[in-house]
Amino acid sequence: MPKVTRAKASGSAKGRRAGSRRTPARTSPAGRMKLSHWLSARLRAARRRASYALRLMALTAAFIACGALAVMAAMGRLGDVGAGAEAWFEARLSAAGYVVGWVDVTGAARVTPAQIASLIGAEPGTGMIAINPHEARDALEALSWVERAQVLRLWPDRIGVIVTEREPFALWQHNQRHYVIDRSGVVIEDADPAEFADLPIVIGEGAPDETATLMTLLALHPEIAGRTTHRVRVGARRWSLRLESGGEVLLPEADPAGALAHLSAMHAERGVLDYDAQIIDLRVEGEMVLRPWPERSTAPGRGA
Repeated sequence: MPKVTRAKASGSAKGRRAGSRRTPARTSPAGRMKLSHWLSARLRAARRRASYALRLMALTAAFIACGALAVMAAMGRLGDVGAGAEAWFEARLSAAGYVVGWVDVTGAARVTPAQIASLIGAEPGTGMIAINPHEARDALEALSWVERAQVLRLWPDRIGVIVTEREPFALWQHNQRHYVIDRSGVVIEDADPAEFADLPIVIGEGAPDETATLMTLLALHPEIAGRTTHRVRVGARRWSLRLESGGEVLLPEADPAGALAHLSAMHAERGVLDYDAQIIDLRVEGEMVLRPWPERSTAPGRGA
């Protein structure tokens, strides 16, 4: 507060009577207004600092308390009292404004953001501290369409969700039913096989786990892949390829890549895949055995 000073007497005042009194200087209305504004500004600034400090203290105390409660829970020492204290801190944070206002979802096409928010409990107004990122991630990865998920608390009011969905890769025929599988062989339970009828078909026990390897090998031999309708896993050990002609290619267990290269070379040289053969047996390394259809006659110029 500025000091109020008295006006100095001039030299001519010496002639005045010694008994005259001096009148104190008064503050002008403009000065009083400036002083009032200055005090008001200081008071508002102090209130803002106090509000920020209280919110920061509340958040810090809540984090410390929740951390302590988590440690106690891990040690098995958290009872009803601890649970009540945790609920109290959650309520205090919510009252301070730390509640879910937004849920940002990235990478989800088959699962809607509304489904994701509901599944992880991130409804508008839910306390931020009530969202457990690890539990939310596990809940999302339990969905058949979701391969990986990440959930982040973005303080003060935002939840971030990053989703990697499974890509349909093949149809697995098993026990007279079809299932959509991804490249790693995981069945996508919620996928409708009718929507993916153009995918390659694999058959047999254990086929999903080996499908990606077989498809990689077939991609090197488009002439064989283009004539193949079904890929059959035999005895969970080896593959057989069913052809458009109705014939079947028996691949070996040990070296299917070498057998496919051999078949591709023989077709380029002699048109083997055009033969009316029931079986093309490649199970013995370096050999190819063709078995004709029993009820069909061999066309002129065709043979093994």
